[in-house]
Amino acid sequence: MAHPEAPLEAAEITLPPAEEFAGLADEQLQQLVQMVETAERRIRDQMAPFQLRLTRLAKDAAAVQTEVRRRERQRHIQARKEVREQVKEGEAPSLAQVVEAEEPPPFGEPAFSELSFLLESGGQVALGYPGSRTPSLQMTDGSAISTVTTLAEARELYRLGWEIGVPARPGVRVHTPGTRLERLLDPDKCFVRLAAEGESASRASA
Repeated sequence: MAHPEAPLEAAEITLPPAEEFAGLADEQLQQLVQMVETAERRIRDQMAPFQLRLTRLAKDAAAVQTEVRRRERQRHIQARKEVREQVKEGEAPSLAQVVEAEEPPPFGEPAFSELSFLLESGGQVALGYPGSRTPSLQMTDGSAISTVTTLAEARELYRLGWEIGVPARPGVRVHTPGTRLERLLDPDKCFVRLAAEGESASRASA
């Protein structure tokens, strides 16, 4: 039961220094024990309503966060669906198409940091090695390797006879953003579109 007449400050007690305990009688020590226990009980009693409120607030916060996650997942599913439709309808060309085409794509020849790279499933991947600060693409002439960071550079090397990949290992090296998972993709299976404003900003600050 709470003790409204005994606020938390009233439960504070002052004990003699520990080095004086040895000089106290048994009865005096027992009195100190009772004082401490009484103060502890009063504090616990007064804290009980706050503990109950904290428990309820934690449950409320969990319920709200569940709804937030549900909406985020719905938006993510919808975004991937839209990407799949773009890929299916040809609105997101493959990396091979934009590199090999005679004319630049409608979005120009920007740095790779300004582009998004997508899978057929609609999932997004990052260009280059995990942990790299700047998206890059490796190209080879069969012996030498060049690392380029813009679509313009990739298209120029392709015109000079270079291919996407490294000697004996053709393909686009990509990784799942925020992870160490990497793989080689067929350039025809890696799709490209201009990054949304938020995507390019977050990539630049990574």
